Amino acid sequence: MEILREAPKLSSFVPLVEHQSATPVSFHSGPPVLHYYSDRSKVIVLEQELESAPAFAPLFAAASAHQEENGTQTNGNDSAQHRQKVVEDVDIWVTSDKLFVYSNAANAGVSIPYRTISLHAIQTLPTPAAIEQQGVYMQLITSTDDSMGEDLEPESLSVTIVPTASAAPAVASEHDPAEAKPEQTPVQAMFNALSNCSNLHPDPVEDEESGDGSHLIQAGLAFPGTTDGGLPPAMPGSGGWITAENMHEFVDEDGNWIEGQDEEEEHDGENENENETLGAGAGNVRPRDDAEDKEDDDETKWRRTS
Repeated sequence: MEILREAPKLSSFVPLVEHQSATPVSFHSGPPVLHYYSDRSKVIVLEQELESAPAFAPLFAAASAHQEENGTQTNGNDSAQHRQKVVEDVDIWVTSDKLFVYSNAANAGVSIPYRTISLHAIQTLPTPAAIEQQGVYMQLITSTDDSMGEDLEPESLSVTIVPTASAAPAVASEHDPAEAKPEQTPVQAMFNALSNCSNLHPDPVEDEESGDGSHLIQAGLAFPGTTDGGLPPAMPGSGGWITAENMHEFVDEDGNWIEGQDEEEEHDGENENENETLGAGAGNVRPRDDAEDKEDDDETKWRRTS
C-alpha cells in the first residue's frame, strides 16, 4: 500500500462501458479500467489497528473518533478496542489496477493492491436509528512476508467503506434479449466491482505446489509430462502405452481385446515360478491305483494292530 498526495484523475482511466464496447488493442497494456467510482463516501477503521497500517495515517490524521454502537462502555479496555476512526467525503476508485481511496479534506489517500485484500464482504452496520445501513467490509494484510514467521498470523486492518454512488443498470441488447436488470445499490455495485477486479489479480502459485516434488506426483496420483508434448514414461511393469500405432497388437478389428498370447506367456511364467519354489517331485501325478493300495495297506495295518 502506498500513500497518495494527489487525487487520481478520472481521465487517466477507461470507463468500463467504453472498455466493453470494443475489443482492446492489448489486454496487457493501456490505462486501467474504471469499474466503479463513488464520491462522498465514508471510511471506517478501528483505531487500535491503524498502527499496523502507516499508509492510512495521513488519511485519518483529522478523522473523527466514534464509539462503536455494540461496544461495551463499562470496561475501559473494551471501549478502547471498539473505538472507531471515521473519515467523511472520501472518493473511491475501483479500477482494474488497484483500489484508490482519497480525501480532499486531508489532501491524502492510499492505493491498495488487490492481493492485499484477503477478504471483502457486505456488512450490516449497527446504527442508533431504525434504518439499516450497509457497507463493504475489507480485511487488508498489513504485514510483509519478511516480518512474518511461518507460524504467526499476518497483521491485518479491518476497513469498512460506505459508498454513495449506484452502478448504472444493465440495459438489454440484441445479444441479450432479457429484460433490463434493476439498478444496484451502492454497496452491491462496489462489492461486485471489487470481486471482478480481485479476480484479475490471483495469488501467485508457490514453488512447493508447482515444483517437481509435488505431493500428487509423489503419491502416484499425477505424472510429470515431457517437454516435447509426448506421453510421460509408462508405469514400471506395464506393457507401455496403447497408441494409434500399436492398437492392432491389443485390439482386433471388431474391438475385442486380444488376450491369447499374453495369457499363455503369463501362465508359463507362473508355472516356472512354482517349479522354482517347490522341491523335488513337485508336479508328479500319482495314479489312482496307488492311492487305493495305500489306503488298503493302512486299513490292514489298523486291523493287525488292533
